[in-house]
Amino acid sequence: MADEKTIRFTVITPARAVFEEDVRGLVVPAFDGELGVLPGHAAFIGLLGSGPVRVTRPDGSHMSFAIRGGFLQVKSNAATVLTQEAVRPEEIDSAALDSEFGEARAAMARSDEEVEAKEQKLAWIAARQKVLAAREER
Repeated sequence: MADEKTIRFTVITPARAVFEEDVRGLVVPAFDGELGVLPGHAAFIGLLGSGPVRVTRPDGSHMSFAIRGGFLQVKSNAATVLTQEAVRPEEIDSAALDSEFGEARAAMARSDEEVEAKEQKLAWIAARQKVLAAREER
């Protein structure tokens, strides 16, 4: 259970709970930048974009994973992300991701909807690439 030095953080997708731990802090990708959350944060609901979530654990270690948009709710020293997809670094296949990137870049977008879908797909790919890069830096 979270204390005054930690906040309970949960990440949920339609398929599974991806993460649930007490953490010292977290940074999530808001739709227009990044948002940091520490223990005692005011109640808040926000729209998220695709990107890496960075977590600081109580022991000072760091971990990250990628999310594909969604919402963040902060309330009563608990933060919850609801997202359509989330993956940990060990769940990402680098070769498959490179192939997916090549296919997405080569795809032609003719309508506004296709352009938006392509941008969202490229943002999701970039989020996973950032998580892999952060893992390799450690």
